[in-house]
Amino acid sequence: MKIKLILAAAKSDPLRKNDPFMPLSLAILAGAAPEHDYIYCDMLWEDNLGFDEKVDLAGISSRYTAENTTYEIAAEFKKRGIPVVLGGPQMSSVPHRAKKHADAVVVGEAENLWPVLLKDFQEKKLKNFYVCSPYKFDARGSTVYQDFLYPDFKKNILPKRSLFKKKYNFDTLFAVRGCPIDCDFCSVSSIFGKQYRFKPVDHVIEELKSLKSRYYYLLDDTVLGRPSSYDYYLELYTRIAGEIRPVKFWTGQANLNAAADEKGREVIHRAVNAGLLYAAVGIESINPQTLLQSGSIKKMGINTADHPLEKIQENIRFMQNLGIIVSGWFVIGYTEDTIETYKDTWEFCKNMNILPVIFPVKAMEGTRLYNRLLGEGMIDLSARINVINPKIPSAMVFPVLKKIIKEAYSLIAIIKRTVFYARIYRKQSPREFIEKTIFAFILQIKLRHGIDLSKDDFYS
Repeated sequence: MKIKLILAAAKSDPLRKNDPFMPLSLAILAGAAPEHDYIYCDMLWEDNLGFDEKVDLAGISSRYTAENTTYEIAAEFKKRGIPVVLGGPQMSSVPHRAKKHADAVVVGEAENLWPVLLKDFQEKKLKNFYVCSPYKFDARGSTVYQDFLYPDFKKNILPKRSLFKKKYNFDTLFAVRGCPIDCDFCSVSSIFGKQYRFKPVDHVIEELKSLKSRYYYLLDDTVLGRPSSYDYYLELYTRIAGEIRPVKFWTGQANLNAAADEKGREVIHRAVNAGLLYAAVGIESINPQTLLQSGSIKKMGINTADHPLEKIQENIRFMQNLGIIVSGWFVIGYTEDTIETYKDTWEFCKNMNILPVIFPVKAMEGTRLYNRLLGEGMIDLSARINVINPKIPSAMVFPVLKKIIKEAYSLIAIIKRTVFYARIYRKQSPREFIEKTIFAFILQIKLRHGIDLSKDDFYS
């Protein structure tokens, strides 16, 4: 069977022609049912989707910012009589709305559902929804196949990376899924569950050895773990440092709580020995009340008795002193925030030599934040920034953000941060010093393009 797989992206996405990371989800599906013939399109890099190619089925995965684009693509295929399956995080959040545009919708993790769906399709028994969730799906009279168990990763499904025509700067893989933190603005816990699920270390090592790039991105929601996952990561990073040759450098998302814990600090040390160069840290806010309100305080390595901002700074410095480049990711627009919060956040980042990534909070459907604010009448469904905050005039947000980004990612600011990290790398070998310093510089250029707010319909 010939199947076209498309990763949808909005035309205004700032990562268009700039995304350095290999997308993994659809390659995993192809690896889960490798007997079929697949054609892959990543809309961040490809404009011609080949609607007139003869295929039996079209599968479209949607980024959060690409819902409308996804429906437009689906309509083009259906116009040509090609059945359409939709999936991905956004479609999982609005499955019944998505079903109006597709023959079937995949909700949640798809690698165990995909072979079942394809078998049903070939037997002309395709159901409306294919669901992976421990909670009973609200079918509303539709036909449903539901797997109540999350994938356990005992079977090593190797993503079909041969699908990719483009050579990405970073390969990608995952070792752990699930997140117990459950921040109210985030959908990760609702899709992947609140308990960690660990891929066997042998499987991770096998996959790493198959990667061709010198750089990779570990997709776990926190690559430094939490107390319940420290032992796993200690073993994993020890194995990577000892077995992966030549050394590969890598990046990932991280929390700060490991830096405040003795065992967690050992995880960080071993991650660095295993090649960790850069961590995208979800700091979320410099306001302790906002951290409490969103639930993010659980990942900061602080408690209400601490001087919270000082502790956050201490945890960041611990990581930086080991040579980890840190970017701080922030969402602004909660009750305690004002327009000055944007400027204060940038000053915090500047003083800490961290790369700022600042966004207005957007309540995504399916999250606890969205449901709470909708009930309080604080969601504007027609607005680019849908969270209503009387203290932050929406017309002021993007001009302020653009000014901050222009200053934060000016050539002078980038050079200053590069010099900051280069001084840390001086203690390492000449080759590592040169390679890591160049990496620090190029990373900031890439990040600047990735958070470009110059397009009027960005974040719509």
